[in-house]
Amino acid sequence: MVRPELTQLSPSFSCALCRAVAGALIALASIGAPARAQTTEGAAAGSEVGSAVVALDASRGSGVYPVYPSVDLQVGNATARQAIVIIHGRLRNASDYFATGRELVKDAGTAGRDTIVVAPQLLIAKDATRWKLADRYLRWERGWEEGAPAQGPSAASSYDVLDDVVGKLSNASLFPGLKRIVLVGHGGGAQMLIRYVVVMKPQFGPAVSFVIANPGSYLYLTADRPLPPGSDCADFNDWKYGLRAPPPYVDDIGKRLKDFAARDVTLLLGSKDRKATGSLDQSCAARAQGRNRIDRGRFFVEALARNGVAPLLKHYVVQDVGHDESRMLKSDRARKAIFAAE
Repeated sequence: MVRPELTQLSPSFSCALCRAVAGALIALASIGAPARAQTTEGAAAGSEVGSAVVALDASRGSGVYPVYPSVDLQVGNATARQAIVIIHGRLRNASDYFATGRELVKDAGTAGRDTIVVAPQLLIAKDATRWKLADRYLRWERGWEEGAPAQGPSAASSYDVLDDVVGKLSNASLFPGLKRIVLVGHGGGAQMLIRYVVVMKPQFGPAVSFVIANPGSYLYLTADRPLPPGSDCADFNDWKYGLRAPPPYVDDIGKRLKDFAARDVTLLLGSKDRKATGSLDQSCAARAQGRNRIDRGRFFVEALARNGVAPLLKHYVVQDVGHDESRMLKSDRARKAIFAAE
């Protein structure tokens, strides 16, 4: 067993084992080959941590984070024209999402030519303890989905990590031909991106797009909600459900909302993502947004339309798909959005 390196709304919107094996083979063949533990806990970061390690730019804080890249981010690639930055879900199983990203590129044919894939991994304190990782590894708790400051070695936000990935890909001396960066997430990764897209700090470089699928809750930009939050739900408009008391990463919300209005965003909802159980957020603040994921997504888009704050946002329902990362991200709608095919 090898340990990771310690020093460095409207429609206008099977085999599990085989897939796991294929994902593992792709990841092992990549630069970011993982280190594995003997565990039966499934594809969580506790059983796999990327061994490719990237240092956070000093302007964002100190610390390093694991990443699964199809090219070395410190060496660059002269022929890459597009980058897919794919964000894992709550299990932090970045290698699985990296494999999905590679499959998306392969299945896209000529549309995927000269496309690179990057899957950053956001660890929690439990992962660092289990793997005996050096203190320089950034680690959060569940708050990584909402841009919270790290527990250490600095207070860098998880959004600073996304800024850092985009910044490295925007380095024209390393990626001179890169024209587009698309951030992709499902589930927990979608939770992260549906908030980050609103408050992301602008950077010079390639155009940045977002493809966000089946988030469990949303960042509302006003205090209006589709369902009454109830008298015992005083925090319904607090971050991560609203703009009150945001994390330190968020600076000038007025400027960020103007940036958000100009962003290229595609929101995908599975028509069968209707369960109100399992991992779905059941806090009173989340319930005020709707009963299940598809209802919450539809209500959110309606709220944006009423306020006119995201005129470029496109939304689609992917028919006959539930809360399924692979089927959502490999759908025709996702493919067109990811590869700008329409």
